[in-house]
Amino acid sequence: MDVFNKLYQYWLQIKTCLCRNGRECWNDNQGFRNDTNQKSIYQIIFAWDLYDNSARFRIIIIIAVFALCFIGLIYRLIIVTNSNYVKSNEYSVKTNFRKEIVDRYGKVLTISVPSSSLFAYPAKVTDPRQSLNKLSKIIPNLNIENLLLELSSNKNFIWIARDLSPAIQTEITNLGLPGFGFEREQKRVYLFGRVLSHIIGYVGRDLIGLAGLEKKYDQFLRNVEQVNGANNANAALELSVDVRLQTILSEELESTIQQFNAVGGAAIVANPHNGEILAMVSKPDFDPHHPQKATNAQLFNTASHGIYEIGSGFKSITIAIGLDTEAITVNDAYNISYMRVGRFEVKDYHPRSGWHSVAEIFLHSSNIGTSQIILEIGKNNFKKYLKNLGLLEQLTIELPERGTPLFPADSRWTDLSLVTMSYGYGISISPLHFVQAMLPVVNGGYLYPLTLIKKQNDQINGKRVFSEETSRQMRKLLRLVVKEGTGKRADVKGYLVGGKTGTANKSVAGRYVQNSRISSFFGVLPASDPQYVVYVMLDDPKGNKQTSGHTTAGWNAAPLVNKIFERMVALYGLSAIDEESSEVQNILNIDYKIDHEI
Repeated sequence: MDVFNKLYQYWLQIKTCLCRNGRECWNDNQGFRNDTNQKSIYQIIFAWDLYDNSARFRIIIIIAVFALCFIGLIYRLIIVTNSNYVKSNEYSVKTNFRKEIVDRYGKVLTISVPSSSLFAYPAKVTDPRQSLNKLSKIIPNLNIENLLLELSSNKNFIWIARDLSPAIQTEITNLGLPGFGFEREQKRVYLFGRVLSHIIGYVGRDLIGLAGLEKKYDQFLRNVEQVNGANNANAALELSVDVRLQTILSEELESTIQQFNAVGGAAIVANPHNGEILAMVSKPDFDPHHPQKATNAQLFNTASHGIYEIGSGFKSITIAIGLDTEAITVNDAYNISYMRVGRFEVKDYHPRSGWHSVAEIFLHSSNIGTSQIILEIGKNNFKKYLKNLGLLEQLTIELPERGTPLFPADSRWTDLSLVTMSYGYGISISPLHFVQAMLPVVNGGYLYPLTLIKKQNDQINGKRVFSEETSRQMRKLLRLVVKEGTGKRADVKGYLVGGKTGTANKSVAGRYVQNSRISSFFGVLPASDPQYVVYVMLDDPKGNKQTSGHTTAGWNAAPLVNKIFERMVALYGLSAIDEESSEVQNILNIDYKIDHEI
């Protein structure tokens, strides 16, 4: 019954709608009235009178509804399209865009450029041999036979060639070969090639850093995080390195290695007043565009990763500690005729006898004299200073490739171990370790962590290790070595070069080899007010006619520093220093000779 009641109600509503102007046109007993205003149901539903107000109102309502639906649909399409574009753009930035690396003067060192890689769908290639023959005329060194095997395999996808230029891509596209296509990529270009390979490092195919600064700052270079508060999305990574000086260092070190047939070497130039590395080279080096073709020796960073006993250069640190602890003065005298520690006899490369001052011991690089000094310094003081100088732990430099120093365990710090460490044996450090430790020796006493990133002055914090007086005395001693000692071949007339030679026998299978050496030289320019420090190291240099067969640092490493300093003077336009001026004389003159009849 409810159903019939509802139908009746609907019928009443229809009856009302079918009447015009509100007049009733239905009679329950008589049906439709027979008058002129009466219309059929078809006419009322489908044949609207457009002059009627109610009809026009219904049309407007329908048009408005359709218009709103259309506008909503368009708006939704715009939102979806824009969202997809933003996501695509974000993906492009994160995966393809990699920031530039520049030197301290803004010279671009590394950049990413667009490239394309050619691929093929083997099932869609109609004539593999003919297609590859055509491609070989455009792409050099294409291995046709290997590619034919891959195209005949069950693989769905294969690479044909990577990192193609736009010009080559256009030529290949014009061939119209079926089954071949291009993938848009980015290629990392190292504008100075091998020269900076051990500093910058390299990336993989996916542009992810795998070595050097590319690895250390991978997140920053991919625009994921900031460095030094930089908030510019396109800001380059700015290095402390001067690429001009880096090129000089690379050329001179390579030339010296060839001259003395050495296995390899390292060279470093740093600013002693803030720890910035201005140049750093490790040899042998490699092509960062093709690191997979390099040998392990080429990939190895000698400057930061190599750990070596550096020999007599370490005496600079021992003497500085002695002066700073007031265990000695430069005029104290020691008998260097003979010395034995337990069953071990200490020997000098150039034996001398009698009493010699500390200054003479340093000038002539006496192992016997240095050994006596370290015993006066003592284990506790020596170890404390080595720790403060960062010689007992890894450096904080911005490279993943860092060496860990090797030294005796606490229980083995005996008199013998102290003696051998005092002149550079029994403790192994990297060249960068030694450079960092020598900064406070020459700059007034402050230790600065070495860095490859350009810093602002207000970002530099030094830690005092030595007194100003200790540093001043050491600069005098370093100048004395170059003026009258084993470092003469490093001198540059008019520029007051200071320095110290270092030669150590290499240890092979636990035994020292007499004819295999690590040769090194630490230099400072000028000794009166150091602006630059240089350290060079040669791995197993051989003697030649020019050196009369000698392989010690005074014959090979010192001349290398001379060449580097001479080119630096020209590069930076450094003015010569008047060595005879009273100011320079007061700073550098040292009364080191004693009466040998004591």
